[in-house]
Amino acid sequence: MQPCARGRGVVVLNRCRYLIAGLIAALAAGCGGSDGPKLYAVKGKVTKGGAPLAGVNVTFTPSEGPSSTGRTSDTGEFVLISQAGSAGAVAGKHKVTIAEPQAVSSGPVDMSNPATMEAMMSQRQGSMEGGRKGAPAAAEKSTKVPAEYSDPAKTPLEYEVTTSGADSFDIPIP
Repeated sequence: MQPCARGRGVVVLNRCRYLIAGLIAALAAGCGGSDGPKLYAVKGKVTKGGAPLAGVNVTFTPSEGPSSTGRTSDTGEFVLISQAGSAGAVAGKHKVTIAEPQAVSSGPVDMSNPATMEAMMSQRQGSMEGGRKGAPAAAEKSTKVPAEYSDPAKTPLEYEVTTSGADSFDIPIP
């Protein structure tokens, strides 16, 4: 092979250097860690008397770290989302509460209305903090869920989230 002529080869080489440097900078910026703790995927199914329990909030509250909450589908299945909005829960033992969600609105929800968004965020925050400050008031009036399952101080439910990232819990309640 013949060496490159000084003019064109140097320009191409310099462009390649800039391209490589830009790619490295972009990758380094995208690889930054999150500010929160490491989360692990958690899903499960809630049943009452053997039948799927739909439309309830399932909250996993660790002794340390953020709680994670999921709402059950028509089939009783849920996926946990952390307080920061990322999927999963921190590893370790968790007290688990099950509660009916508080009603925000009886009609269509207007997501463009800041007051509606604020009410929904407040409700979500209250549900997630339930494990630390007591269950939300509406949960105590639950007709679907026995009262002790809605109260973090009384719930008999305790599950351990592992670092495997494949935790699936069947949660039966009477």
